[in-house]
Amino acid sequence: MMHTVSIVLNIAADKADAFEHAFEENEVPIWRDLHEKGIMVRASLSPLDISTVTKKGAKQYLVLAQFKEPSGHHAHDSDPRFERWNEMADAYQPEEPFVFGGDSLYEVGG
Repeated sequence: MMHTVSIVLNIAADKADAFEHAFEENEVPIWRDLHEKGIMVRASLSPLDISTVTKKGAKQYLVLAQFKEPSGHHAHDSDPRFERWNEMADAYQPEEPFVFGGDSLYEVGG
Protein backbone atom coordinates (compact mmCIF):
# COMPACT_ATOMS: atom_id res chain seq x y z
CA MET A 1 0.00 0.00 0.00
CA MET A 2 1.41 3.36 -1.08
CA HIS A 3 1.65 6.32 1.31
CA THR A 4 0.57 9.55 -0.40
CA VAL A 5 1.25 13.10 0.75
CA SER A 6 -0.39 16.12 -0.91
CA ILE A 7 0.43 19.69 0.00
CA VAL A 8 -1.00 22.90 -1.44
CA LEU A 9 1.55 25.66 -1.03
CA ASN A 10 0.44 29.29 -1.05
CA ILE A 11 3.43 31.17 -2.47
CA ALA A 12 3.55 34.97 -2.73
CA ALA A 13 2.91 35.65 -6.42
CA ASP A 14 5.80 38.12 -6.63
CA LYS A 15 8.17 35.46 -5.25
CA ALA A 16 6.97 32.54 -7.40
CA ASP A 17 9.92 32.49 -9.81
CA ALA A 18 12.45 32.63 -6.97
CA PHE A 19 10.54 29.89 -5.14
CA GLU A 20 10.57 27.59 -8.17
CA HIS A 21 14.32 28.05 -8.56
CA ALA A 22 14.95 27.45 -4.84
CA PHE A 23 12.67 24.38 -4.88
CA GLU A 24 14.66 22.88 -7.74
CA GLU A 25 17.94 23.54 -5.92
CA ASN A 26 16.86 22.36 -2.48
CA GLU A 27 13.99 19.86 -2.68
CA VAL A 28 14.47 18.07 -5.99
CA PRO A 29 17.87 16.60 -5.00
CA ILE A 30 16.26 15.07 -1.89
CA TRP A 31 13.53 13.55 -4.06
CA ARG A 32 16.12 12.11 -6.43
CA ASP A 33 18.07 10.54 -3.56
CA LEU A 34 14.96 8.99 -2.00
CA HIS A 35 13.81 7.73 -5.40
CA GLU A 36 17.19 6.14 -6.13
CA LYS A 37 17.06 4.40 -2.73
CA GLY A 38 13.60 3.01 -3.55
CA ILE A 39 11.94 4.96 -0.72
CA MET A 40 10.03 7.46 -2.85
CA VAL A 41 7.99 6.17 -5.77
CA ARG A 42 7.27 9.54 -7.38
CA ALA A 43 6.99 13.23 -6.58
CA SER A 44 5.97 16.36 -8.42
CA LEU A 45 5.52 20.10 -8.04
CA SER A 46 2.66 21.51 -10.12
CA PRO A 47 1.43 25.10 -10.37
CA LEU A 48 -2.34 25.01 -9.90
CA ASP A 49 -4.77 26.27 -12.52
CA ILE A 50 -7.76 24.93 -10.58
CA SER A 51 -8.40 25.55 -6.88
CA THR A 52 -11.57 25.87 -4.85
CA VAL A 53 -9.69 27.66 -2.07
CA THR A 54 -7.64 30.47 -3.56
CA LYS A 55 -5.59 32.96 -1.57
CA LYS A 56 -5.36 36.58 -2.69
CA GLY A 57 -1.87 37.47 -3.88
CA ALA A 58 -0.70 33.85 -3.83
CA LYS A 59 0.25 31.44 -6.56
CA GLN A 60 -0.67 27.93 -5.49
CA TYR A 61 1.36 24.78 -6.09
CA LEU A 62 0.52 21.15 -5.49
CA VAL A 63 3.28 19.00 -4.07
CA LEU A 64 2.50 15.32 -4.51
CA ALA A 65 4.78 12.66 -3.05
CA GLN A 66 4.24 8.92 -2.96
CA PHE A 67 6.29 6.65 -0.76
CA LYS A 68 6.42 2.86 -0.61
CA GLU A 69 5.43 3.10 3.06
CA PRO A 70 4.81 5.75 5.74
CA SER A 71 8.39 5.49 7.02
CA GLY A 72 9.49 7.05 3.71
CA HIS A 73 7.61 10.22 4.57
CA HIS A 74 9.43 10.35 7.90
CA ALA A 75 12.77 9.72 6.15
CA HIS A 76 12.08 12.73 3.93
CA ASP A 77 10.98 15.06 6.71
CA SER A 78 13.91 14.15 8.98
CA ASP A 79 16.52 14.71 6.24
CA PRO A 80 18.71 17.65 7.40
CA ARG A 81 18.55 19.13 3.88
CA PHE A 82 14.76 19.21 4.06
CA GLU A 83 14.80 20.72 7.53
CA ARG A 84 16.95 23.59 6.17
CA TRP A 85 14.83 23.97 3.03
CA ASN A 86 11.56 23.90 4.97
CA GLU A 87 12.76 26.81 7.08
CA MET A 88 13.86 28.76 3.96
CA ALA A 89 10.58 28.01 2.17
CA ASP A 90 8.58 29.75 4.88
CA ALA A 91 9.85 33.10 3.54
CA TYR A 92 7.93 32.50 0.28
CA GLN A 93 4.62 31.66 1.98
CA PRO A 94 2.35 34.45 3.20
CA GLU A 95 -0.29 31.82 4.04
CA GLU A 96 0.01 28.42 5.70
CA PRO A 97 -0.04 25.41 3.36
CA PHE A 98 -2.80 22.82 3.26
CA VAL A 99 -1.28 19.43 4.11
CA PHE A 100 -2.88 16.02 3.63
CA GLY A 101 -1.50 12.50 3.83
CA GLY A 102 -2.43 8.88 4.24
CA ASP A 103 -2.25 5.41 2.80
CA SER A 104 -3.69 5.04 -0.69
CA LEU A 105 -6.73 2.79 -1.07
CA TYR A 106 -6.78 2.54 -4.86
CA GLU A 107 -4.32 3.29 -7.63
CA VAL A 108 -4.37 2.93 -11.40
CA GLY A 109 -1.28 3.25 -13.58
CA GLY A 110 1.99 4.55 -12.46
